[in-house]
Amino acid sequence: FELHSTESKLLREHFADAGRRVSVRAADGFGGLKALLPPPSRRALVLMDPSYEDKEDYGRVVAALRDALKRFATGVYAVWYPQAQRQEAQDLPGQLKQLAERDWLQVSLAVKAPEPGGLGLHGSGMFVFNPPWHLEAALQEAMPALVRFLGQDRKATFKLQFRQT
Repeated sequence: FELHSTESKLLREHFADAGRRVSVRAADGFGGLKALLPPPSRRALVLMDPSYEDKEDYGRVVAALRDALKRFATGVYAVWYPQAQRQEAQDLPGQLKQLAERDWLQVSLAVKAPEPGGLGLHGSGMFVFNPPWHLEAALQEAMPALVRFLGQDRKATFKLQFRQT
């Protein structure tokens, strides 16, 4: 789901060869996800990448995932979130952990120290419900290299947490 018509067109072009395995829709994903779960195959990866330009998106992410996990508890859900000084951004990973009844993984990359004025993005993270096997090991290997290549100052770092049930 992508609301911006230019971006949804690019996504359709990129995934043109994927056939029925990938669906791209020019619509609001928060509302549209409900209609697709559970999928007939009982297997799916849902990638959520909201803009978070509207601070209401943080609550909408939590609500959408709460519903999605009830409908399809075994799906893999990967949620991108910004690392910013906005309180909603700082609270989101903890709220996602509270939703998880099964395995989860959280990884974040800070590329620089937060700005003194509190504005701007200083990194990003992913929270994954029901992460694929070996994802944690792959990230343990990859994240130090990402810090070296993408880090902009001495505060660049990563954090990796996971829970297996």
